Amino acid sequence: SSDLPLAICRSFARIAWHGGLSISKNCLTLNKLLPMKHYLLFAAGIFTATCNAQITLDQNDMPSVGDNIPRKSDTMTVLAGPGGSGPNQTWNFTATSNYVITENTSVVSVASTPNGNQFGNSNMAMTNDNASYLYFNKSAQSFTTQGFSGDLLGSGIINAVFNPDLTLHQFPRTFGSSFNDSYVIDVIVPGAAFNPLVSQIRFKRSSMVHDTTDAWGQITTPHGTYDVLRIHTTDAFTDSIWALPIFPPTWSLVSTSSDVSNSYSWVGKGGKLAIAEMSFDTLGAPKIFKWTELPGIGVGLEESEFTRLEVYPNPCGDAITVSVDVEQIGEAFAVFDPLGKRMLEGTVCTEVQPIRMDNLPSGNYILRIGTQYCRLTKS
Repeated sequence: SSDLPLAICRSFARIAWHGGLSISKNCLTLNKLLPMKHYLLFAAGIFTATCNAQITLDQNDMPSVGDNIPRKSDTMTVLAGPGGSGPNQTWNFTATSNYVITENTSVVSVASTPNGNQFGNSNMAMTNDNASYLYFNKSAQSFTTQGFSGDLLGSGIINAVFNPDLTLHQFPRTFGSSFNDSYVIDVIVPGAAFNPLVSQIRFKRSSMVHDTTDAWGQITTPHGTYDVLRIHTTDAFTDSIWALPIFPPTWSLVSTSSDVSNSYSWVGKGGKLAIAEMSFDTLGAPKIFKWTELPGIGVGLEESEFTRLEVYPNPCGDAITVSVDVEQIGEAFAVFDPLGKRMLEGTVCTEVQPIRMDNLPSGNYILRIGTQYCRLTKS
């Protein structure tokens, strides 16, 4: 049937099921895997309350068994694009469409999954529905994926083992880091789901991936503001499909096609999934925007990054006063809560700058003026 390749591709797109997992690249974004739709977004992400701080990712910033990470996915994003590359960028991705869904990703042991014995090189798995799983290996050198398993076509379990593995991160990851990788997906599935006269279908994807950390800066999502690295992933792939009819029982090539996909992810210190990820439709326009809503993320600032801004009183009531140098007049200030949400912002207008805190609930905050920071407590 001439519709067979399209039907197969649509079915394999379910492998990237948005209610289940997503194979996108970093961020996991197994978009490297099957850009027909994107996959789980796994790179790491956590809040850093600063704006202008470069960060470095290592294995401690990756997911661990026992993690549960809530995310939201805007499946018809109104965002115009991924924004600029280079140092000290600012991305504001707070606009959403009416098509936002909630996802929750659980990180589980390989042994707890039904087909973990097929993925002997993995040391963790991830699932959104406790039925289909992506498999990963975390080490000091890299974060890789070994494949996925699940009833992808409604015709029985399919174990898709990548050979070779797909590299999601090489550590340490910093601004300017880049690497090339390749992966192959090669699976045989029952053909009856496509055509009752077809015994089996073979799907093979061969891909070359280029990964580059092309920017650093601050991203604002509907959930908060974070210091991040941005990762740009380009996946040049070739898909081949063969069919084995019931009669005659001889394999024949049905179709071969090649394409290139692009995806972007924003990753931060200490946090499981990516802060955000953007994938694109077949015309290259933004299609899906995901962001993490992990609660209780700690502030990603080292104590050495806090300078002695003169703030009083601290603890404070309804207002604080900040003493600054004359050179700081005209700089922006912002107050963040412990989750990285920007609570207040403004511009320094005088060497003795008052800031009203009366609309904020009691708790701990961080004040930023330019590249200087100070912890605050409102009593």
